[in-house]
Amino acid sequence: MTGARCAVQGVLVALVVLLAGCAALQERDRVEPDDVPSEEPGATIPDDAQAPAWEAAVRDLMAEAQQASDDGDHERAGALLERALRIAPENAVLWHNLAVVRYREDALDQAESMAQRSVSYAGDNIELQRRNWEIIAVSRYLRGDEDGADAARRRAEGLQEAGGE
Repeated sequence: MTGARCAVQGVLVALVVLLAGCAALQERDRVEPDDVPSEEPGATIPDDAQAPAWEAAVRDLMAEAQQASDDGDHERAGALLERALRIAPENAVLWHNLAVVRYREDALDQAESMAQRSVSYAGDNIELQRRNWEIIAVSRYLRGDEDGADAARRRAEGLQEAGGE
């Protein structure tokens, strides 16, 4: 029972860290030229002065979604992020932000699904992968899947160790 209690405490601590750190992650990992898909494999996206209009649109939608979520309007935040994802469907940060919004709406199945999608696009962004696995762990725990939550928590911890934190 002590091991289970420690696992529960670990998941709850991860939840607090997750929710406290979302704004910092979103600011640091906002859409940048290297984060959005290019039209040609290996092509680079020009600097902001020459960036395509869709890139600015994604940034604006993400900022508007952040404000809506901060204001407690998670439904609007989710709709804005979904619009941004129609423009940049492989953007891991957008998927992560949508996972956080779905978590805040108590749509735990969707939160887990969005976090898994973010992991699939996160590439070598270990911090983003770790935060997604925290969302997955907490969502599973709150749905009563303690074994799944423990496995996801271990993944998050492994990424934290790999990231040198």
